[in-house]
Amino acid sequence: MKVAGVVVSGGNAKRLEGEKPFRRFGKGYLIENVLKVLVEMEIPFAVVFKHMGHLQRDYIPKIKYLIKRYRQRITWDVVYDRGPLVGILSGMRVVEGDWILVLPCDTPFIDRRSLENLLAYIDTGESNSHSCIVPRHEDGHIEPLFSLYRRTSLSILEKLLKSRRNVPIRELIYRLNPLYIPAEKIDKSKKVFTNINTLDDLRRVTRD
Repeated sequence: MKVAGVVVSGGNAKRLEGEKPFRRFGKGYLIENVLKVLVEMEIPFAVVFKHMGHLQRDYIPKIKYLIKRYRQRITWDVVYDRGPLVGILSGMRVVEGDWILVLPCDTPFIDRRSLENLLAYIDTGESNSHSCIVPRHEDGHIEPLFSLYRRTSLSILEKLLKSRRNVPIRELIYRLNPLYIPAEKIDKSKKVFTNINTLDDLRRVTRD
């Protein structure tokens, strides 16, 4: 069973005043927290940035740094400003794996244990014909960017994105016969699901 990773980094991050993946965090960039865990677990991955025609110029040396340090695939959204589904699609097209582990670039507390807990459900997913495995909180909120997608879901995703411009990510999940996992089974504290969306968020986690 081969697993590959896709790290979605293509958003505009307007509330963070741009540059979400390359915000300084600790001794490196925010995105590196995710990349280091994937490298530690020996999961090959691709990082997906926004469409090349809209990429900030100062991203280029930083992307070169990521390539040199992590030696993994870098790719870009195939179309601009269509949301995270395009990022997932763009990444799935360039990685090889029976299951694709999709992660955001802005999870400072991600750790190996939480990902191992998620990966442990692959056998259950396969035996019950689920095509995605998604953590779900008690209030019904799901974590589609901290989830597993079967390789076969790529064709469904392509058809959805061709059908219309704006497709809610929940619609993709619904079509994939999801296996929902209680979020606390992935991380009892649920801290690993923390995202950085604003400068206040960044300051808060930096203090922590």
